[in-house]
Amino acid sequence: MEVPLTPNPSFRAVLLALALAALPVAAAAAAPAGGTGPSAAAPSGEFTILYGDDHAFGITPPAGWSVDDTSGLGSRIRVVLYPRGQKWNSAPTVMYVNPLHQKVEARRTLRQMIEHDVAEFMKQAPRGRVTAGRPLRTGKAQMAEVRYFAPAGEQPLEAVAYVPEQDLVMLLVLQSRDAAGFKSALPAFESLVASYQFVAGGIQTPR
Repeated sequence: MEVPLTPNPSFRAVLLALALAALPVAAAAAAPAGGTGPSAAAPSGEFTILYGDDHAFGITPPAGWSVDDTSGLGSRIRVVLYPRGQKWNSAPTVMYVNPLHQKVEARRTLRQMIEHDVAEFMKQAPRGRVTAGRPLRTGKAQMAEVRYFAPAGEQPLEAVAYVPEQDLVMLLVLQSRDAAGFKSALPAFESLVASYQFVAGGIQTPR
């Protein structure tokens, strides 16, 4: 799904420093690393801080997955993940995390935003099917709404977890080219959602 990014007014950088100090582990955005494919659902890497236009959030990659904060930027995707030893542009199964900013003049509820997302999907895939998954708990005990998207109306090939924040909704997405890859990666997707934490918003982030 394409997710447009729009900046919001920034605030004091000190808010970011305070938020980072409260985290048990913090690392700069990691570059992709080589290795083998996914082998378990439990997180295995360090908690990684990612910076948006005016906010920061963190994730822990599932075992066997690489975090890459550069390969998705051409598609305006903040951070992507794929099995180690593979590449973002060729891996058959990938994940990514990206913010969907609210428009100040036309704010929507989370339900309205999900309904809009589903409607846009159905325009692109008239034979498609969307089902609700069980809510998933994030690292800060928020409950993420989950939707499964099946472009051909059969088995889903995409899962989206919607996490509402103050000025945006964070999307955590799993995409696969085939149903088997999707099903195999679901534990990793749930692990990613469980690790997600919003660090701070309305801040001046590093450039």
